[in-house]
Amino acid sequence: MKPLSEPALLLMEKTGRNKEYWIDPDVLKEHLRLYQLRDSTEIMKFQENFARLHFQDTVIHIFTPEQIRKRMTVNTYEWKGQTLFPINNGLYIAENGEIAVRDCGCHSHDFYFYFERFDTFIEQQAFFEKHRYYKNLPAYSHEITDIKEFSACLSGYDFLPHCSDKYNLMWKNEVNLVHATCFQDIWSAGIDSISKRNRYDLIKQLTTKDVI
Repeated sequence: MKPLSEPALLLMEKTGRNKEYWIDPDVLKEHLRLYQLRDSTEIMKFQENFARLHFQDTVIHIFTPEQIRKRMTVNTYEWKGQTLFPINNGLYIAENGEIAVRDCGCHSHDFYFYFERFDTFIEQQAFFEKHRYYKNLPAYSHEITDIKEFSACLSGYDFLPHCSDKYNLMWKNEVNLVHATCFQDIWSAGIDSISKRNRYDLIKQLTTKDVI
């Protein structure tokens, strides 16, 4: 786990933690034996670092104290060799710590991994808490033809390492925010801008260089 940035720590402090969802780590470790996981380390880390956060009108959690007390198992899902646990807000955590979302379109119920760790989710939420002006316009998605060339085109932008991982890359300057995401080995870019003109100019630049 990489150290959280100060904005992320401040966001977590602001959201607070719900005491009613506290679970003794030793009790949880014993409970996790019911799931026959290969390694419960990342689930335990998530529980320690992020469970009980009162975030966006919900409490982030996998388990409740009542479930633990009654030895009740939660619904889990198997995907690409990983056991996935739901953690609210439509997100799922795999036993290796990666965060997935469920693809419910076109009668598909597949999952795809969206964050390398929950840390990235928190960092991005903290970023937008501070930089809401980038969201004045709806973002449009564009498929990226070559992620290395695409990244090179944004060399003049500030790269946001705390908001980035192997599934996400983010850059910003004074007028544009670029968020590249990877889904099934295909990269796409969402572009938020403070004006239509700024976004048009960036899209034209990237299109001319044939990276989108």
